[in-house]
Amino acid sequence: MYDRLEKLYISIIFGGLYFYGGIGASSYLATPEYTIYFLIFISTFVLFYRLKFPLSHSLQNTIHYLRHNGVRLFAEESIYLMMIIVAYLGICLIGLMYPEFKLKALISPPAPNGLEALLSTIEVRKPDAASKLIFYIKLLLLPFYYISLSKFVKKPLILFLAIMVPLYLDYCSAGYIGRGMVLMNLGLWFVIIYWFNPRFRWLISGLMVIGVPAILISFYAYSLARLGSSLDSVDNKANVIEMLFYEEVNFPDTFKEVVGSGRHVDLNGFLIWLCTLPIPKFLLGGVKVPVLNYEISEIVLGISRYDDGFWVKLTGYISESYYILGKWFFWLVAILVSRLSKTLYFFFCDFPGGKVLIIYIAIYIGFMYSRAGLGAIMPTFSNGFLLVYLYFVYKVYFTKKMILYSS
Repeated sequence: MYDRLEKLYISIIFGGLYFYGGIGASSYLATPEYTIYFLIFISTFVLFYRLKFPLSHSLQNTIHYLRHNGVRLFAEESIYLMMIIVAYLGICLIGLMYPEFKLKALISPPAPNGLEALLSTIEVRKPDAASKLIFYIKLLLLPFYYISLSKFVKKPLILFLAIMVPLYLDYCSAGYIGRGMVLMNLGLWFVIIYWFNPRFRWLISGLMVIGVPAILISFYAYSLARLGSSLDSVDNKANVIEMLFYEEVNFPDTFKEVVGSGRHVDLNGFLIWLCTLPIPKFLLGGVKVPVLNYEISEIVLGISRYDDGFWVKLTGYISESYYILGKWFFWLVAILVSRLSKTLYFFFCDFPGGKVLIIYIAIYIGFMYSRAGLGAIMPTFSNGFLLVYLYFVYKVYFTKKMILYSS
């Protein structure tokens, strides 16, 4: 039987998979073949999530083992939580001072520039070593930061600022931030406040009902602004919410282009990338790393990533799974994501402060994976969580060594 937190966790993930992968299947542009792939993928995901997985429960038991032996983890020390929060915000602030000094942007933020942000991610614009180091430190601190936010689950305003300030700093630094990141973090704040504060539920629910239309219109206006346009260019403003909704569920429309192209990922390169994610790529002798979203976007748009007019067209997890493993084995990706989801849950469900991180993980998988696939989540859950895993291993080793010496 699932406890209440796990029910929330899997509901968020499954809700994201259905919303982004299932609703659009009813579009007249989506092929009947897509629906079959979708049902097989979802059924496989559910089946393998429900199957018992010894590793998941052994991780949970190990946390119990540590706490039974009196080991205090960092999340139980308030001073450490504050140090992590200050360190993470400090790293975000460094992005406004290096490689360019942009602190004045905090007062006068730049207009959104989606094109500049896109160009900065393409291979011809490689960041220097210091920028890579800053980015990686920030990535490593991210799970610790969300665990530290457990201090504020009963303080809605402080929690809101703690979640949104890093996004604002990133926006001021890069001149752009994806509306999906804003939506995901707003959703995180809403779920945390709703879950941990029963007395606020009626108020939060009312604000969401009133505020969602305004938020959706604001997001659409932002998506136009990042391309240098505005709502004034939209002829029928009454259909803005409908247009935004369609943008979020139209991923199945592109499935036929991916299938019709006959192209697939370089499987050897993909497997090397997947199995060596935490290892710096320069140590692997210049292995060519596939960039799934760019490759699939090239298929759908019919142009190279280096051509004018190129942009990243998200196509959803069904198209990506087909592109990776083809028509006969695409469902193996569902097994990977299902087992990853369950393992992460049991790793953090009894970790002090881990409930906030669990909600973040659920939203991240349900939102980011459903839209952008493995390329969006695997670096976070391998590279980004690496320091948490190492901390866990160290605590287990230290505890066993302490018990051995005391016996």
